[in-house]
Amino acid sequence: MAKVTEITYTENELKAIEVLKANRGEKLSAAQLGIATATLGSLIKKANDERPMAAGVERVIVYKEDYNSVCPTCNRPVSHKLYWID
Repeated sequence: MAKVTEITYTENELKAIEVLKANRGEKLSAAQLGIATATLGSLIKKANDERPMAAGVERVIVYKEDYNSVCPTCNRPVSHKLYWID
């Protein structure tokens, strides 16, 4: 199989980009966004890929950070990743 020389986005990635753009600047979990973590991971990987984007395709930079807290009602630790675009 030949290596792809240009980056394109899958249909799921394009849908995820639309959701991220609708929530631009808001740090939300994958569950809150309704996007699979695999799709978000793929977007992050493509953002850091050195290959050029296909004609007409805009590179989207997705940011990720760890979220750690404690449930106010049961004191159980809560942790997940937050994703957003600027």
